[in-house]
Amino acid sequence: MHRILYVLWFAACASTPTGSSCPTAPPTYDNFGRQFMASYCTGCHSANATDRHGAPTSQNFDTEAEIVLHAQAIDVEAAAGPNATNTSMPALDGPVHAAPPYAERATLGQYLACMQR
Repeated sequence: MHRILYVLWFAACASTPTGSSCPTAPPTYDNFGRQFMASYCTGCHSANATDRHGAPTSQNFDTEAEIVLHAQAIDVEAAAGPNATNTSMPALDGPVHAAPPYAERATLGQYLACMQR
């Protein structure tokens, strides 16, 4: 019985990949990624964060290389696309007090998709 409840809970709560694709005019680190991460992520996911609010020390998004390293996880937690709108992050109990709007989450999904091609 407990296993069935866990499976149902996990299915209801788990985020999924967004299925985003890279557009012909792709968002880049310079015109999107850097500012998005600064606004919504690096308050906790930075090597320089004084209070990570529970963010794992292995997940820093200070550079494009670090974002590439965690692109799939970021997609599953924070991006939007045709298959899912993931809103697990950012947590609003830390330095971020407003979630990104859908349009920014969709652009994040595209940005991450461009990194993975």
